[in-house]
Formats: sequence, C-alpha cells, structure tokens
Amino acid sequence: MSDPALARIRTFSRYTWIVGAVGVMVAAFFVVPNITLLGDGVVVAGGNGGYGERINPYYEDDPVELTMADGVIPGDRQGGWMTFDKDSEPLELRRPASHDDTDHYGNDYISVYQTPGAPGEHPARDGLPMLGSLWDSEDVVYATPALTDSRLWFGAIDDEWQVLAEPVRSTAIVDGVAEGSGDEMLSYRGDALSARFTHTGSGYLRVTAFSPEFEYRGEPHVNDVDDFTTRASWPVPGTVLFRIESSGGEWSVTVDE
Repeated sequence: MSDPALARIRTFSRYTWIVGAVGVMVAAFFVVPNITLLGDGVVVAGGNGGYGERINPYYEDDPVELTMADGVIPGDRQGGWMTFDKDSEPLELRRPASHDDTDHYGNDYISVYQTPGAPGEHPARDGLPMLGSLWDSEDVVYATPALTDSRLWFGAIDDEWQVLAEPVRSTAIVDGVAEGSGDEMLSYRGDALSARFTHTGSGYLRVTAFSPEFEYRGEPHVNDVDDFTTRASWPVPGTVLFRIESSGGEWSVTVDE
C-alpha cells in the first residue's frame, strides 16, 4: 500500500477516534449526575437525590438532630436522629402524598432505625436495627418506645424530605389478655417478651408484632389457619403493637407477663 494511502487511513482513524471521544463526553454530561464528595469519603450525586450512596447518620461523628413539629419530621440528605423517649406514643410514619407526584429515582427511600440512648449519649456502633423503609405514601413504619429512652434515625438521599408522624390508633391489652375477631391493632406496654396466640374456627390469622428496635422484614410472627395455638416473641421490652389480620373465627392474645 502506498504511503499516501496509509496517511489517509491514519487521518481517518484519528478523526473517528476524536469524534467518538467527544460524543462520549457530551453524553456523560447529560446522562451522569454531578458527583460530590462529602464527609467521611461518602459519594453522593447532585440533583434531587436518588443516585449514589446515601449517608448513614448513625456513622457520622456529629449527626444532625432532627425535630418534629405539628406531626412533620423534615430533613435533608444528611439524615439525622430525633429523641424518642420512653413516654412517647407509638408512631405511624409515612411519606406525604405529595412525594408520589414528584420525579424521583428508584432508591430515594428513607430508612428508619431505632437505637437505645438518651440525648447526649451515643450508642455503641455495633449494628442498626432497621424498623423499615419508606418509599412512597403507601408505606408505613411503626415506631414504638422502649422502657428507656431511645433514638430514631433517618437515612435518606433526597436534598429535602419529610416524614409524617401520627400516633397509632390501637386497643390496649388489659391484664395481659385480649380476645376478638376480625382485624385489630392491639397495644401492650410492659417488660414481657413473648405471647401466646390462639385461633378457633375457620379462616386465617396473621399477627405482626412491632416492638422497639424490631427489624421488620415483611413476614408476620403468626400465620396459620383454622384451629391452632402458637407463640411469638420480640427482642426488646416496651410498647408492642400487634397488627391482627383475620378472615374468620375467634382469636385471643395472652401476654407472658
């Protein structure tokens, strides 16, 4: 092949490479979010959140203290903690319906954790019991107080977010025993760590116990049909919510006090 032909091939290849490189850079400018390096080497993305790693406030040296006003807990991508003292009411946590109408990525959920420790105390960093995650307004996380003061932690990735907190409507268990039929939300407060559940008649009975620092994984503690008796336990004493779902028959709950 002649030298002029080789020169033309080299020139064509060089221009092709340059055009391709410019195209990749332009595409990256529009597609890839701006990346920011925050404290402790945590990488997050610019924009309205939903991309990259989230900051877990529990592992920050100086986490932000959040406050609740008029049933609203506001925060940003730094997340934070709030006091949840032993005399608090159980809380039902949700995202506002307005969040569902916004453009957001698939991982902009809010993680909710609970640890022991009063204000001024930093708990040992040996793991976090996650109460649950809030993706949209249909998700619910139940937070229940322990027998000693604790903290609620919120990990997020949005620049701005809100969590709505309402007291849980429940029927208190009196003298350690409750009986009934159909769906119900029961509450118990004390130092018991287990209970017996009995169902008679046809139909199913599902019971989920929400207790302090309980890591909810979506599975009920009790899930059976027709006549049966079973037991369930929880790890930390305090206020326990029993969400009962029943399609028929009669049920009873006896707390092991």
